[in-house]
Amino acid sequence: MHLNKVIPLNMKARYFYFTVHSASDLQDVREFGRMKVYAKVSIAGKTKCTEVDRLNETNPKWNARLCFIVPEKDIIKGSTIPSKIELFCKRTFSHDKYVGELLVSLAPRYKGECTFPVRRNDSNESKSFGTLTFSHALGDKFIVANSSSSSSSSSVKDNNLLIDIINIGVDLANIAMATEEEEEEDYDDDVEEEEEDLL
Repeated sequence: MHLNKVIPLNMKARYFYFTVHSASDLQDVREFGRMKVYAKVSIAGKTKCTEVDRLNETNPKWNARLCFIVPEKDIIKGSTIPSKIELFCKRTFSHDKYVGELLVSLAPRYKGECTFPVRRNDSNESKSFGTLTFSHALGDKFIVANSSSSSSSSSVKDNNLLIDIINIGVDLANIAMATEEEEEEDYDDDVEEEEEDLL
């Protein structure tokens, strides 16, 4: 299955739960201030992010469970799921800083935590820039429906739409809260780094 593959309508699919647990011994990409790291996960054409860990710096902990959708036919065939996990350091006044990434093909029926080395796309691939620990699990089956489907399929679509709306509302609330907290707690750190960049 391709990393950016989008699931067509009226296809059997599965919820796929990906949990980003933690990272260890990451490279400190800031000259001043604290590392505030979040993970950006891309699976099956969708990208989702964890919250920012503002406490543990180069050893962040999230235990964030993210929900994706994968085709059921790929599960039946035993296909692996290409996944990309990128790590960034959050900044207030400029672009977030790239920390590292992990490209991995997931066996959907595997159970248990996995730990892999973090790489950087601008460095020697043989060098590790810390480790990332995650786990994943398959969820329930359902039909990806459209407006021309039967009433039962339409009901599934309505339920999924409602879930998406709720998730969007929660995400927006979390983003607003996180932004407000970062502006209050991290102002001095970012000002110091921006002054250094101008020298």
